[in-house]
Amino acid sequence: MIQGLAMVMHKNHEGPAVFEMLDRALELARSEKKVNEERNIRILTAQMHVVKGELEEALEKFQALINENPRDFRPYLCQGIVYSLLDKEKEALEQFEIYQSLVPEEFPQKKFLDDVILSARTESKQQLEKELQS
Repeated sequence: MIQGLAMVMHKNHEGPAVFEMLDRALELARSEKKVNEERNIRILTAQMHVVKGELEEALEKFQALINENPRDFRPYLCQGIVYSLLDKEKEALEQFEIYQSLVPEEFPQKKFLDDVILSARTESKQQLEKELQS
């Protein structure tokens, strides 16, 4: 739900308000000791940096998430996409390989995410950016 709200706010050009809303949600999750929610919000915050084109900021946030929990496959997937946007194919491939080694076979969105990786590896930067915006 919060992801949908963040995207609507972004599409309405409410850039700073998106991060303010996410920061408030993050503080609430921390105060209520909801560790999974806190991590999900931090991933969403990093993803919003990607959507806004702030790729280096996003990479830093994803790396911090990886440093804290190297078994979570999601930041690796996201970093792979960011590296693809930056035309850093070697780095992207490394991240996608780590993602593939960690994602459970039974993960419900695995097929969709595999398609995202294929797109990131084969499509032009402009096309990938367009798809990420929609």
